[in-house]
Amino acid sequence: MINAIWVLVRTRFLITRNSLWRGRLRRKIGLVFLTALLCIGSFGIYNFVSFLVGAIRSPDFAGILQEAAAQSPGLPTDFTPYLDALPSVVLLGSLLLLVLSSFSGLLSSLYLSGDMDMLLVAPVPMRAVFVVKFFGGLITQYALLIALVGPVLLGYGRGMGYGPLYLVCAVLALLMLPLLPAGIGALLVMAVVRVLPARRAREIVSVIGGLIGISFYVISQFASEVAPAVASPGSLQALLASNFPLLPSAWAGRALVAAGTGDALALIVFGGLFVVASAGVFLGCLLLSERLYYDGWSSMATQGGRGRARRPEAGGRRPATAAWSPLARLLPPDSRAILAKDLRLFVRDLRNLQQLIFPVALAGIWTFRLIASPPDPAAEAEIPAALRQLSDLLSAGIAFFICLSISSALAGTGISREGKAFWILKLAPVSPTHILIGKFALAYLPFPAIGTPFLALLAALRHTAPALIIEQWLLLMIAGIGCAAFTIGLGAAFPRLNWENPQQQSTWQTGCLGTIFYPVYLTLMVGTVVGSAALGGMAGGAAASAGASLLGWTLAALLTGAICWGSMIMGARGLERIEV
Repeated sequence: MINAIWVLVRTRFLITRNSLWRGRLRRKIGLVFLTALLCIGSFGIYNFVSFLVGAIRSPDFAGILQEAAAQSPGLPTDFTPYLDALPSVVLLGSLLLLVLSSFSGLLSSLYLSGDMDMLLVAPVPMRAVFVVKFFGGLITQYALLIALVGPVLLGYGRGMGYGPLYLVCAVLALLMLPLLPAGIGALLVMAVVRVLPARRAREIVSVIGGLIGISFYVISQFASEVAPAVASPGSLQALLASNFPLLPSAWAGRALVAAGTGDALALIVFGGLFVVASAGVFLGCLLLSERLYYDGWSSMATQGGRGRARRPEAGGRRPATAAWSPLARLLPPDSRAILAKDLRLFVRDLRNLQQLIFPVALAGIWTFRLIASPPDPAAEAEIPAALRQLSDLLSAGIAFFICLSISSALAGTGISREGKAFWILKLAPVSPTHILIGKFALAYLPFPAIGTPFLALLAALRHTAPALIIEQWLLLMIAGIGCAAFTIGLGAAFPRLNWENPQQQSTWQTGCLGTIFYPVYLTLMVGTVVGSAALGGMAGGAAASAGASLLGWTLAALLTGAICWGSMIMGARGLERIEV
């Protein structure tokens, strides 16, 4: 097995080296820049932690702490126990992050890599394949630990004045730390794949990861409300609780402190527990891998060939595609079919739900902020008329951002989402214009379907006047048409159909041009509408004001129409250039 592992590792190294050596110059420069950035950041973290720990241990800080404790009786006067618990806190946080990330990484490495078919039929032991894939899935985790957690532990040791033994133990702790969560994650992966297809399991994990990530964002948005409850002397006791002796992270943390202070007995006891637990879980995975790993791969291959039986349709009629079918009948039949197909494919991939989590969370946060801070009529009366009209369009801006985020997730990159199956549309008797119309309908759907009820909710909460509601709604609908049309046209002009990962669908042309277009277009739209109303108010008279407002809306509609016309021409020519 050792010889087979060496052959596989050497082969993987040669492939990686050749890929980097023969890769594009832009990729090489990017890797060098990223490596330099990580090195600079690691050095900064190391110096900062070292300075902070040294400052806390200084006599000056002890005097300041004595004075603060005299005014606040609950504040501790000795920070030594908290400094001793700091390695356990850092390792506990790292352990939790590794638990969350190891499952997805090992799932992709063990079952979803492209070379698994050849490896499983090669004359090498199954355990050798498992070991190589196991540590291959931990490369990213090890890189982050060395770049982020390593400088923290080394800076802590320097600030505490620990010797070389501490440095050696810190390096060993970093090398052993991923084995425990990754070993448990590997066992869960091999068990889950026997029940669920690997790709479906990865989609579920991505959705859970998105929910966890957005929860941290929501907490950060309410930091001002949470900070008074967290910033208290009682919160310092949580640091000591993380050094609980039954936690594996506490074993490693206490072993590091023992190595620094020269406590050989504590180093042997807690270090031995940590090493035995980490190595034991990994060896258990290695012993079970020969049977579970191959069985999971076999069941995954069997699941991939199954087809789901379609339920018979009553009366031979086609089922309704959605509640918006009457509106969809306004589209050409082939465009309507493309719209229904894209919607069905969207709900089948759970990773698409991850893209909807962020805009939905933003909608909830901003709605809460608007409810918690109602408008002040006295303060609004002092604002100039032009600025007041801009503030009145705030609800439309919030609704537009949410709808645009959902539109980008729902429509994706338009044509690029078809991938290698685009030849079916290319050879079908469907004109490029009708293909773009179907894609445009999907991209524009969130603006009337989600933006309208969201605006109505905000209007009811803020007691907005009916005339202002209509103005906000019209601006949202017109601006949504322009942005959706430009997005679809740009995606058709610069498609990427040879992607392997859905995150590779976007091209740098669409990213750069879209980033430039959205703010310019929205500035012109809002400036035209608000500027015309301001000029009408300066001219005086109801007729002049109404005429100026009508002129502004007409110019905004003409601008949007020109963008739609140009986008359709650009997209149709892009589709005609694609060869299959």
